[in-house]
Formats: sequence, structure tokens, C-alpha cells
Amino acid sequence: MNEDDLRIVTDIARDVRIAMITSGNPDGKLTSHPMTTQQVDFDGTAWFFVSKDADLVRNIAHDNQVNIAYSGSGSWLSLSGTGLVVDDDERKKELWNELVEAWFPDGSDDPNVVLLKVNADSAEYWSSPGGKPRALFEMAKARLTGKEPNPGHNDTVTL
Repeated sequence: MNEDDLRIVTDIARDVRIAMITSGNPDGKLTSHPMTTQQVDFDGTAWFFVSKDADLVRNIAHDNQVNIAYSGSGSWLSLSGTGLVVDDDERKKELWNELVEAWFPDGSDDPNVVLLKVNADSAEYWSSPGGKPRALFEMAKARLTGKEPNPGHNDTVTL
């Protein structure tokens, strides 16, 4: 992976913050949960707070393969990897903030609060400078010229 790809992947994950995490449940169905990214260490690791009794935790115990999807203004990111539930008091305190406290008012010492650590092994991103207006322009231009639209840059990165 080159430094430019790493920077783009990290920037999208940091800028968007709210992700949809998709996991497989014991019935074989895919389910998605909106989650706030707490920290992106882009060696490919993303951290999230979650309730120990959440469906997502049960899903990961069944099948630890997950996908994290980010969608921002003019940028999209899909991370694939493995999820691991971590109960580390020191790490919880390090990542704790006021937004997390809104969901977990009993604080980081609440025994129901755990962390979800996602180790991403691949990422695919799409970057469209100019966002939606540029995308609409490209579609209109393609329709008029008969040429394929230029949606921006797309790349797959191994982490």
C-alpha cells in the first residue's frame, strides 16, 4: 500500500466518523449497525464502543468477519476485516468522550461497556472531488457525449 492510499483511507474514516458495521448473525443473515468510530489507527485498526449484550457482539462471537462502510460528501470507504470484542479498562478510559457518555451514562467502568476492535485487512475507496454536484455533472456530460462518466478515483488497498 502506498502512503497516498493510506492517507485517503484514514482521512475518509476520520472525517465521516459514523459507520455502518455489517456482520453475519447466527441465522446466516447480514445485519448492519450504525456506530461512531472512536479512533482510526490506520495500520488498519478501528475502535468502537458497544454494549456487551448487543446483537453485534453476539454476531461477532458467531462469525468475526465484518465490513465497515463510510459514506461522506464525495467519498466512500468500505473496510473488510475481523472484529474482536475487547474488555480493556485502560483502553476504554483512553477512548472515552462526552459522545460515548450519552450512550453509556454510567461511564467507562460500566461492566456492560466493551470495545469492538476491527482489524481491517482490505479497503476499497471511491473519491469524487466536488461531491454530488460533480457526480451529477459527470452523468449529464456522459449522457450528452455518449462517453462513460468519470466518477472520480477508485482503488482497493491491502492493509
